[in-house]
Amino acid sequence: MKSMNLFGDNNKTLLPAPIQDGDGNLTFSLEEKAYSLNVNSEEEREKVKREVNANSLTKYNWFKEETGENYWVLYNTEMYGVLRIDSIECLRYKEYSGLTPIIPINATSCHSMFYDCSSLTSLDLGNFDTSKVIDMSQMFLNCLSLISLDLSNFDTSKVTTMHMMFEGCKSLNSLDLSNFNTSRVIYMREMFAICNELTSLDLSSFDTSKVTTMYCMFYGCKKLTSIYISDKWKTNKVTEDVAMFDRCCSLPNFNKEKTDAEMAKPIEQGGYLTLKK
Repeated sequence: MKSMNLFGDNNKTLLPAPIQDGDGNLTFSLEEKAYSLNVNSEEEREKVKREVNANSLTKYNWFKEETGENYWVLYNTEMYGVLRIDSIECLRYKEYSGLTPIIPINATSCHSMFYDCSSLTSLDLGNFDTSKVIDMSQMFLNCLSLISLDLSNFDTSKVTTMHMMFEGCKSLNSLDLSNFNTSRVIYMREMFAICNELTSLDLSSFDTSKVTTMYCMFYGCKKLTSIYISDKWKTNKVTEDVAMFDRCCSLPNFNKEKTDAEMAKPIEQGGYLTLKK
């Protein structure tokens, strides 16, 4: 993939993504030029867009998030397009652009950002700063050909929703989520549903103490033989758990009549999960 260097040398430590303050004031740098504005002002947004496009090698435009914090986001039009999915407009990566994905300026949502990128077999997300993101729902939904996914750079400490995040990644055969901080996550509905090739999932970093929705979380993961958890794994707040393990027929102790959160406990307690010590 071609790389567009927006925030510094790719070999250096990733700089924090620019984000507005509580009053809407935003300062960012693009191609070595600094810009400041109040994003709540249409006049200032248009002024900065003209300046950016006059000085940039590519074209940028503003987009109002409909999920996350609903911020105004400045995005590279060669890298992203606006897509409406289920009545929600979102920014979707242009899979044939050949560009290394970089998160749009002032973004707090990655909702459906790589939705249906069915031709991609891998993604370089090394420059993808998620430290301000709160919504990762449907982020990789139906990435049918994705075999590998390096998320070691992801900061998920502010994320509250991960529903359907990896659903339909039918070719993904491994997934390292050891750095995931899920202490604020509430929604995990269908998070790994129909990940047909996964044989093992290490979720020992997952703190699920705030999660309320695990409906169909592992639905259809037929080859999954082990799901590792730690003592941070809690289901006491879960209210939606139907078919959580439906068709996960390779898990130890599996019983097709018992597929809800009742079985989201260690094998030693009659459940389907492996407690990592």
